[in-house]
Amino acid sequence: MIENLPALREELKLLPAAANSDGSPAWMIVDPVINRFYRIGWLDFELLVRWNTGPAEAIIAAINQQTALHVDEADIESLIVFLQQHNLLQASNSKTANALQQRAQQQKKNTFQWLLQHYLFFRIPLIKPQRLLKNSYPYVAWLYSKAMLVSLVFFAVLGGYLISRQWDTFSATLINQLGFDSLVGFAIALVIAKALHELAHAYTATRYGVRVAHMGVAMVVMFPMLYTDTSESWKLSNSKQRMAIASAGIIAELGLAIIATLAWCLLPNGAVREAMFYLATTSWVLTLLINVSPFLRFDGYFILADILDMPNLHERSAAMAKVWLRRALLGIEDDWPATEQPNWRPWLIIFALFTWVYRFFVYIGIALLVYFFFFKLAGIALFIIELFVFIGRPVLAELTVWWQRRSEMSVIKKKRWLGFFIVLLAIAMIPWHTSISSIGWVHSARQQIIFSPLAGQLQQLPSTDQVTQGDTLFVLRSPDLAHSEMKARTLAEHTWHELNGLMGVSNGEQRRTGLMSRYDHYLAEARLYQQEQQRLVLTASFSGQLFDIDPYLANGVWVKSHQPLAVLADNSAWIVEAYLPENDIARVIVGAKARVKLKEQVPYFIDGVVESVDISPLALLPHPMLDAASGGPINTVVHGKNKRQPQQVLFRVRIRLLEPPVSTRMGLADVTVQGEARAWLPKQFKRVAAVLIRESGF
Repeated sequence: MIENLPALREELKLLPAAANSDGSPAWMIVDPVINRFYRIGWLDFELLVRWNTGPAEAIIAAINQQTALHVDEADIESLIVFLQQHNLLQASNSKTANALQQRAQQQKKNTFQWLLQHYLFFRIPLIKPQRLLKNSYPYVAWLYSKAMLVSLVFFAVLGGYLISRQWDTFSATLINQLGFDSLVGFAIALVIAKALHELAHAYTATRYGVRVAHMGVAMVVMFPMLYTDTSESWKLSNSKQRMAIASAGIIAELGLAIIATLAWCLLPNGAVREAMFYLATTSWVLTLLINVSPFLRFDGYFILADILDMPNLHERSAAMAKVWLRRALLGIEDDWPATEQPNWRPWLIIFALFTWVYRFFVYIGIALLVYFFFFKLAGIALFIIELFVFIGRPVLAELTVWWQRRSEMSVIKKKRWLGFFIVLLAIAMIPWHTSISSIGWVHSARQQIIFSPLAGQLQQLPSTDQVTQGDTLFVLRSPDLAHSEMKARTLAEHTWHELNGLMGVSNGEQRRTGLMSRYDHYLAEARLYQQEQQRLVLTASFSGQLFDIDPYLANGVWVKSHQPLAVLADNSAWIVEAYLPENDIARVIVGAKARVKLKEQVPYFIDGVVESVDISPLALLPHPMLDAASGGPINTVVHGKNKRQPQQVLFRVRIRLLEPPVSTRMGLADVTVQGEARAWLPKQFKRVAAVLIRESGF
C-alpha cells in the first residue's frame, strides 16, 4: 500500500507529443536541467496530472471513473520506479538525498575514465546562436520555397546528363586527386560542406520554433567537425517537422553537391572548376556514405527514428536483439521489450544485428586509425583499449549476464553448448591439411627468348618451328661491322708492307717496334669485328619448338639490338610458377602435392609436385601476362624505369607437372597446393605475437 506519493521536481514540464503508431496519445516530460525528454503514454499522463491532487487511492479511483483506463497500484509503483531512475523526483528526505548522492557518485567517472571514453569524441560549445538565427532567418527563407526545390531537381537532371557525357574525365580527375597533394583541397571542401550542413539544421529548427541551444566543434576521431544542438526538436508533436530538421543537413549537402557538379560540367579548366570538383566529391561522399547510414547516430538514424516514430531506436532494437539471442541460444524465456507494433519485432532484431556488424568494422577502422596516428607503443596500447572499450566490454557484459543466468538454461541447451565448444576447440587445435590457392604461370621447364644481340639486317630465318640443338635459327648481317673489319684488315696489310720496306733504311730498326705494335692492334680489331659478326648467327642451344616468331620478320628487314625474335621451348618438361603471399609461404614444403587447373577453352587438371620454394620475395614479374595492367591477375606498381613490381609481397613456388599439357603454349592456371598440417589457434597466437613484436620495435 502506497501511503504518500513522492513529490515531483517543480521545474519539470509536460508537453504534448505526436501520437503513438497505434493512435494512442503521447506526451513528453521535459527535464530543463539536463535538457532531456522522456516519452510517456496516456496512462502515465493521467497519473502525473493528478499527482498532487491526493493519495494514491483517490487518484486511482478518479482515473478509473473519469477515463476509459483501468489503473491499479502496480501502475503507480511502476511509474515511481521510472521517475526515480531518471531523477525526476524531489529529494524530500535524507534517505532520498543520500540515494541520489550515492547514484551520482557511482555514475561519476574519474579523469582517466572520462578521457578513455571521450578522447575520440567530445563537444566544445562555442556560441548560442538563437538570436542570430532568428534575425537572419528572413534572408534565407527563400531556400525553403517550392521554386528552390524545382530548381534543384532541374539542376540535378541537367548535371547528371552533362556528367554522363564527361564521365571519363570526371573519374580520371578523381583518381588523379587521390593523393597527399589534394588533402588541403578536400579539407577546405569538407569544412564548407559541414558548415552548410549544420546551418541547415539550425535554420530549419528555427523555422519550426525549436530553440538551438548552442553550436560548436565536435572532435570526431581527433578531427574537428561542426555540430548543432537541436535536441529540443523532440518537443515538436509533428513527426514531419522533426524529420525535416533531421534531414535538413543531408538535403543541404545534396544541394551543394548538385550545384557543384553542374558548375564543374560548365566551367572551363582552372582553379574555380577544381574547387567545384572538391565540393562535389566531398558532398556526395559525406551524404551517401556517412550521413545516410542509420547504424550510427548521424542524420540517417534520426530520420529513420522519425519515420518509425520510435525514439531511442538503437537502444530499443538492441534490447530486442539481446532477448532474441538469450531465447535462441540459451533457452531463457525473457519477456520481449514493449513495442507499439509487435510485428516490428523481427525487423528491429535484424536492424540491431546489422548495426552491431556495421559498428564492429567501424570500430576496427577507428582503432587502426588511432594506432597509425600515435607513435608505436602508444598506438598499440590505444588500439587494444579501443577494441576493449567499444567491442570487448559490451560483449563481455552480455556474456557475464549469460554466465550469471546459466542455471536457467535447460540441460539440452547446456549439452549442445558443451558439444559446440568441444568441436570448436578440436577444429582450432587439431592440425589440418589445408590447401592453398593461388594463380600460376605455366611454361616449359627450359625456354629461351631468342633476341638479336646487335642491330642488323636479317639474312636467314628458320625454315621450321621444330629444331634440334645446334641448328641455325636466324642469320643477321651488320654492314658497319663488315666495313670495320675490312678497314682493320686493310690497315694491317698496309702496315705489313711498310714493315717489309724497312730493310736498308737507316732508322728502320727503330721504327720496326712501333709498326709491329700497330700491326698487332689492327689484326686484333679485325678478329674482334669478325667475332661480333659471328654472334649474329643465332643457333639453338637445345632441342625444342619455336614460338611467338615475330610475324613482321623477313629477309632484308632491319632489327634493333636486343629485339625479341622468337621463343625456343623444350616441351618435354613443364613447370608452373605459383605466387603465394607471405602468410602462406611458410606452409609450403618441397615435395608437396599440387593440383593445377589450366585455363583453356575446356579447362582440365594436371597433378604436380613442388620443386622449389623461393626464400626471397618476387622483385619483378617474369612475364607481362601476369600484370594487371595487361589484363593479368597480379596488381603492380611502377618501380624504376618502365618496370612494374607486385603491389603485394609474393613468393615464387616452382611446381613440376607430372605430365605435359595438351597445349604447347605458355599461359595462366589456377593452382592449389597442399599446405603443411598446422593447428589454427597456435598459428593465430604466433601471428599476433609477431605483429606485436614487429610493430612495438622490441
